[in-house]
Amino acid sequence: MRNFFRKNLKVLLIAVSMLATILLGILLGLVLVYQKGFPQIKNLEDIKPVVMTTLYDDQNAAIKDFAIEKRIIVKGGDIPVILKQAIIAAEDNQFYSHWGINIRGFVRAVGGVLLRKKWGGGSSITQQLARGLFLTPEFSLSRKLSEMLLAIQIEKKYTKDQIMTFYCNKIFLGGSIYGVGAAARHYFGKSIRDINTAEAAMIAGIVPNPNGLYAVFKRPQNVLKRRNYVLLKMMLLKQIGIKEYQDALRVKLPEKPADAGAESLADYFTEDTRKYLEAKYGDNLLYKGGLKVFTTLNGETQKWAEDALREGLRTLDKRRGWRRREKLFNLLENKLDIAGYALPAWENARIEAGQIIEGVVLAVGKAKADVRIARYSGELPAAGAKWTNLPLSRLLKAGDVALFRIEAVDAGKRSLRLALEQEPEVEGALLAVDNQTGEIKAMVGGYEFQKSKFNRAIQALRQTGSTFKPIIYTAALENGFSPATIIQDEPYSYYDESIQQLWEPQNHKGDFLGPLTMRRGLELSRNLVTARILEAITPEVGVRYARKFGITSDLKPYMSLSLGAFEVTLKEMVEAFTVFANYGVRVNSYFIRNIRDLNNNIVEENFPERKQVIEKETAFIMNYLLQGVVRSGTGWRARALPAPVGGKTGTTNDFTDAWFIGFTPSLTVGVWVGLDQKKTLGEEQTGSETASPIFVKFMEQYLAKYPETGKFRPPSGVYMIEIDKYTGRLVTPDCLYPFSEAFLPGTEPLEFCNEEEHEKIYNYYKTEEESSDD
Repeated sequence: MRNFFRKNLKVLLIAVSMLATILLGILLGLVLVYQKGFPQIKNLEDIKPVVMTTLYDDQNAAIKDFAIEKRIIVKGGDIPVILKQAIIAAEDNQFYSHWGINIRGFVRAVGGVLLRKKWGGGSSITQQLARGLFLTPEFSLSRKLSEMLLAIQIEKKYTKDQIMTFYCNKIFLGGSIYGVGAAARHYFGKSIRDINTAEAAMIAGIVPNPNGLYAVFKRPQNVLKRRNYVLLKMMLLKQIGIKEYQDALRVKLPEKPADAGAESLADYFTEDTRKYLEAKYGDNLLYKGGLKVFTTLNGETQKWAEDALREGLRTLDKRRGWRRREKLFNLLENKLDIAGYALPAWENARIEAGQIIEGVVLAVGKAKADVRIARYSGELPAAGAKWTNLPLSRLLKAGDVALFRIEAVDAGKRSLRLALEQEPEVEGALLAVDNQTGEIKAMVGGYEFQKSKFNRAIQALRQTGSTFKPIIYTAALENGFSPATIIQDEPYSYYDESIQQLWEPQNHKGDFLGPLTMRRGLELSRNLVTARILEAITPEVGVRYARKFGITSDLKPYMSLSLGAFEVTLKEMVEAFTVFANYGVRVNSYFIRNIRDLNNNIVEENFPERKQVIEKETAFIMNYLLQGVVRSGTGWRARALPAPVGGKTGTTNDFTDAWFIGFTPSLTVGVWVGLDQKKTLGEEQTGSETASPIFVKFMEQYLAKYPETGKFRPPSGVYMIEIDKYTGRLVTPDCLYPFSEAFLPGTEPLEFCNEEEHEKIYNYYKTEEESSDD
């Protein structure tokens, strides 16, 4: 017996120590749990965790999070049983039988400490919850006892399922990820409801040390072993069968975050939303309050808008020529290995046709250049750089890091066919607004948000050029003019007393077409026609109508108003053009439908603001005139779109700003293109040449998904009368240009066309191309 005690003294001492520790803990629990001054558990549901604010699009898809801790609060019913089982297997298999403290786990942990063995942690799920809610993470005896006592209190007040739900929403799971809801989205790109057995085991497995030993993307081998260990325990606990276990073992771990490599969407829109939320609700509520912000943005529409603008700006930038290669970073000049150096841009990059990505030039010949992109070999044929009008040897040299568009991919051979690209200097913006509601469906504030956060869709004040003319024409229609009114396109000068200067505007090409109907003056965007109209109605009336259309930027009653000389935002112009599509009703654009708090209470809700600003008859006639701009004038590129389309181009002096604003019955879209420094875009880079193609590209995709079912129908107060489009008189069999025109009562022509009137019109009998201004 004496020998037995000698041989097993250490074991007995350990056993006595453990027993004493347990008894002491229980005793302290019984004594202290009701003592004054010790933290008492009240309502865990009233403890407000740090929860991220999430922005949703109009289809309720998440588009952006703002957070210090990324957490999605999930309801108990949404946590799958398989995940609860995995957590129990990994952390506390006695969870449903103990009263807050897992005695077996505690004894095992104490024994491991005494014997310096890794026998696992001793805290139950309830203890872990108590520690996360009330205590600091540093280990000490007093903290451990407090943790045990708090766990007892929690168990007295809440059911096991409630405790599990609190735990699942609280636990830290790596990086800035808190709670199983955010973890499912971050690691697997799915809702917590949809995770499978292997994914549940991985989440449960990384709980002990998700940023260190079990960091998913840094230590995948550790995570794999830990996940498989959790799966084994689940099988031994009969939570899963052998087949499910074996199937789960074959599931690969995620190699990168679910959203890694995905292009961010609507950066300008989400940043403007963030600024609004921060200004109105404060950064504490924004980053910690768990707001759910339901926006007006349509994710698909936004993607089309971004693609169309970026493609259009790249096309324009190429027309402006190749910029000197000295701007290219060269690996060899920086003593870096061109065969082995990995560019940062390659991390998480998608190698697929259409992608634009940096590559390393390996060699340059007369017919082609060899390029390396990640693990792919690329070939740039001379034709892929034809737009530069330079030989490859003058464009690139070995070691250069340049931009390339992937034209084709051979995955088997790991080879690429490439075309040369360059980062555009030109900028642009696109804004799309729903005509009926004013909801912003797409907003692009520039070529690239990371390059410039300045939102040109709503912040940039730019001269509008001819896109302002429809407002002047609207005022004219309500002051005695009609689409058939003849206006002289002839040399014109005006002494503007307001600025005490002689003003002598010119048409774009310096030519004159003589007498034109008001319709043709707008379709061809003739500057002198608009100037004469504004003189007739007065600049003061022009400013007053601009205010009716909602333009609040600084405008002066000068004659130059007729040519869009004053600076206005794209947002103001798009809202103004909704008047034409809405039969005289202007809608204020807005970007948030409603905001809900953590408890789903509505914090803010917005509704359409509509106001009749001009007569519906006037609006229809202007709409009809602007459809003519598309059918027969400067907006001709939009002619083939499968919808009724009206619009107006605009170009400012020296081709500094290029505009196109167009509309269908359901949507109004504005495009602006220019340089931030207000320099020329290049000779003949007009709104028709640069902005209109972006509008068309965007609308092609939009209308393919959302076919236009509405039509623009004349209201009862509008007369449709057959006239000669060139003379503005009632049509006769001798007229070459019969046209059904829209008139307000009392403004329709009363005289018939004749040969004498035909002779007054420039090119009436000719088919030469007419000159337009933009």
